[in-house]
Amino acid sequence: MEACPEGILTVADDGECTFCGACAAACPEPVFAATGMAHVMEITADCLVQAGIACMSCRDACPETAIAMQPRIGAPFLPRLDAAACTGCGACAAACPADAIRAGEREAEDA
Repeated sequence: MEACPEGILTVADDGECTFCGACAAACPEPVFAATGMAHVMEITADCLVQAGIACMSCRDACPETAIAMQPRIGAPFLPRLDAAACTGCGACAAACPADAIRAGEREAEDA
């Protein structure tokens, strides 16, 4: 955990991974992928748009532009995550005011 300059490998801290490679270099096991995480982020039903509140924090925070906003008539835009473009860095989860984004298992076709 001490090798991560972003402090991501902690139990309670939020943040995003910059894929600097320090964790992979410090870890004796080959558990880190070279270009992304073994997980993909997922937007849950706790998202503020489900309550009619407009929010684009996740889209704005995503460095890979993996989150697009789908327009809806009479309702706030709905976030749509492109799992293939998601690196699993967690920037969207750290920015979400509703804690509505979590890491989920990456499907084989998403990798």
